[in-house]
Amino acid sequence: MEQRKNYTGHGHRTNNHSSQNIEQEIHKIEKPLHIYYADKSKLFLPDGEAYKIAVSFKGITTHQLRKILNQVKLCRQELENKDANFDDVRNRLFMLLPLSAYNGGREPKLKKIYRFLVEHLNENSITCAKDIEVFDELFTSIVAYHKC
Repeated sequence: MEQRKNYTGHGHRTNNHSSQNIEQEIHKIEKPLHIYYADKSKLFLPDGEAYKIAVSFKGITTHQLRKILNQVKLCRQELENKDANFDDVRNRLFMLLPLSAYNGGREPKLKKIYRFLVEHLNENSITCAKDIEVFDELFTSIVAYHKC
């Protein structure tokens, strides 16, 4: 499907293909990640989910993936502080969504990362510190498999 850009006459461009349609095509995980990925063998083994996602990210630089991984690691590290506010950390993790949307708009091959993040990061999938830990493990594994 061709995506055409229109000019509104005020110096702004709009897309005919709305972001709502893109998000409707994405299967969002609607339960906590620590439950969704309870069977670690289906997640980490070479024929598991992390490997399949890494293969789908072929053509994306390791640098782009590491930028996200670094933010995830910072969130997880902050949660280890007993004074950390889970909602603040979760919101910081959610900030990866607009960042990846922006990058995907600039570089079409990065839309795969945006789609992955939309699928994995929402109010239902990130409900506790354990979910952030699982997301960190998943993304760390993706980056590792991406390198091989």
